[in-house]
Parts: sequence; structure tokens; C-alpha cells
Amino acid sequence: MIQNSISMRQENPRDANERYGRPFFITASLVIWVVILCLFRLYGYDETWKLWRVPVEHPQFSDFRLIPGSAETFRSGIEPTQRNPGDPHKRIFNYPAFWRLFFYTGITQQDTVWIVVAMLVLFFAGVFLFPNQISVLDSVGLLLIVFSPASMLLYERGNVDLIVFFLCALVILASDYSAVLTASLLVFAVVVKIFPFFGVGVLLRESKAKFLWLSSGCLLALTLYMLKTFKSVSAAWNLTMRGDEISYGANVLFLRYDRYFSELTGAAPSSPFLKFGPLVLAFVLILIAGLIGLRNREPLNSSSARNLAAFRMGASIYAGTFLLGNNWDYRLAFLILAAPQLLHWTRRAYPAQYRFMAAITLAMIYASCWHFIAWYAPSLAGMKEFLFVLDELCNWILAAGCSYLLFASAPEWMKEQFLFRSSGKNDVQAA
Repeated sequence: MIQNSISMRQENPRDANERYGRPFFITASLVIWVVILCLFRLYGYDETWKLWRVPVEHPQFSDFRLIPGSAETFRSGIEPTQRNPGDPHKRIFNYPAFWRLFFYTGITQQDTVWIVVAMLVLFFAGVFLFPNQISVLDSVGLLLIVFSPASMLLYERGNVDLIVFFLCALVILASDYSAVLTASLLVFAVVVKIFPFFGVGVLLRESKAKFLWLSSGCLLALTLYMLKTFKSVSAAWNLTMRGDEISYGANVLFLRYDRYFSELTGAAPSSPFLKFGPLVLAFVLILIAGLIGLRNREPLNSSSARNLAAFRMGASIYAGTFLLGNNWDYRLAFLILAAPQLLHWTRRAYPAQYRFMAAITLAMIYASCWHFIAWYAPSLAGMKEFLFVLDELCNWILAAGCSYLLFASAPEWMKEQFLFRSSGKNDVQAA
């Protein structure tokens, strides 16, 4: 009896750490938001965002205002993909065709605040619901991403990626119940914004046959959708503003230093070599990192099937959007999905190389999500170029780390299919 009592006392801290992880995460998030709202009122709206070094735009939630502004333009008889006087910044409408449905709802700029607040509520509902079996320590690690400057930029802009994240969280939750429902929700998320298709790896928890036919169905749906809405897809690609500062992607470094690379290679800045070369380089890096991970036959165990599915969704969205060339840093918020599993791997993955790679990848996430603090610091204004190159280095390492762990955590049938089929047969024969 005494030994059992001692054993129970020894297990209590760990049990409490696991049991109260989610309540702590939810409570801490709500408390932080209460503090932020109080700061808005007492300290000032702009000043509060600047505590995170987030560059503020006016009017509030400027990214979302493109939709009601375009709706107003459309109702006035002007095509917003050609000219858009209804938008406060006169931006051309460049969202996928799905968002044109809002043109027929009667929304105006006056509806912006309540709609964005609703999107924020849905975003945090997804953040709270998707993780499974998280500890208090994991919650702290998650909070550092959820309230990082990169994520705060997403909230300040009111970007529709808030809704896309919620849909990705629903896809992850659905994977616990139905593969068909998971694929259906993924297709809907792709209709809203195309890049969630990179998260098709969430279906890898299914059998080989089911994965192949479901992923093929998703690919077919994506292809048909892109063909049907080619003009809007083309506009979204060509008209989206691309930054060379608070951004990540294969082209960012080369976009900022295009003259230097042009002089170095002798190619014109607009040449195909400099335009597509960075994408090829990024693809090769991701492919090599993935193959190295795939060749490791040691199983990479997960904390739960749902957390592994979330990691595959978040990591593949980062790697996939990295290959698109250029993304604003608010999209780093999707790495929230990868965090619970990464945090688990940093402590419990075996062999040690998995723990090392998980720790490096997690460190690069924090560095990328928090680099605003240094980038916009007045005292570091003279180090801009160094900070930029350092951030880019973190982004490229992160792309490689995500790829390595994605393939290292692949199901056994995939590893055998691509690399180990023949060696597996020889092992059986030798035995």
C-alpha cells in the first residue's frame, strides 16, 4: 500500500501535466486576448500591435476589406478584377472564384469588423480543438506561435487565411472519423484557397489503397476546379503583392538581391534562369531532405494519430507554399498545426537524430515567427541586411526540416514502396 501510494505521488505531476494541458492552453489564450483588448482601450490600437512590432494598416483589417470593397464595386456595375474603387487601397480583386459569392450578399465595409471577429473566433476554435494529448509544457510552446508576431500580423490584417486555418483544423478532426469526410472537407478548403491541397498528406493515416484513391480524387477535383476558374486562379497568382521583407519562400532572397544574382550569373533579372532557378533549388533541397528521411527505417512514433495528421498538414503546407515562391509571413501561422507533434518529438522521439531534427525544426519555427522583433527594432536598423539573410537561412532550414520529418514519419508501406521493397524481400529470404 505504501509503495503504491508513493508510486501514485510520483506519477501525479506528469498526469497533471497531461491532464491540464488543453485547459491551460485555452485559459491562457483567453487571458492574453483579454489583456490585448484592454491594451487596445487603455494604451491604443496601433501602439498595442507595435508591442509585437506588427506594422499596422488602416482602416482596420485591411486584407479582408478587399472583399466587401470589391462587392461594393461589383454592385455599382464595375468589374473589380479590372478596377476597384470600392476597396480603400484601390486593390484589384484577386481572390479565388469562391469569394465572389460574397458579391451577392449585400456586405459593405461597415460589416468588416464583425465578420473578422467571427473569423477570429473560428480560427481560435480550430486552434483549441485540433491538438490531442498536449501537456502544459506543450501549451506554452503552442502559445509562443499562436501569439508570435507572424500570427499577430494575420489577426491585424484580418486575412481570410483565418477561415482557411479553421477548415484545415476541421479536416484534421474529421480524419479521426471518416476518410471520405476528410477528403471532402479538404476539397472544400481547396475551393476556398488552393494551397490547403498541399495538406493532402493528412490522408496518409489510411491504408495504401484508400490513400491512393482518395488523394487521386482530391487531385482530380483540384484540376477540374482550376480549369473551371482559370481566370481567377491566374489573377490570384499574377496580381498578389509579393514582398521581399516580411515574407518567406524560395524566391524571396533572390527577389531582394536580384541585381547581385544577375551580376553573379550574368543573367538578366527577368530571365527564366533567375525566375525559376530558386524554385528548382528549393525543390531539390526539399526532395533531398525528404529522401534522407525516407531512407531512415527507424519508425517515427507519434503522440497521437491526430497530432501526426496535424503535423503533416502544417508541415506540408509550409513546404508547399515555400515552393510557390513568395508568401507573406502571416501564413507561418499554419505551423501551429505542426507544433504539438514536434514538441512531442523533441522529448520522446527515438533515435536521437529524430529529436535533433525536431528540435532544429521547432527552433526555426520560433525564429521565423518572431523575427519581426529584431527586424523592426529601431536599435537594429543598421543590421537590416544581416537580419534578412538570417531569417532567410531559417526559412530554408525549416523547409528542409519539415520535408525530412514528413518523409521520416511516412507510413511503412510508403517507405517499402519507394526504397525498401527489394531489401525487404532479401531479408526475408536470408532469414
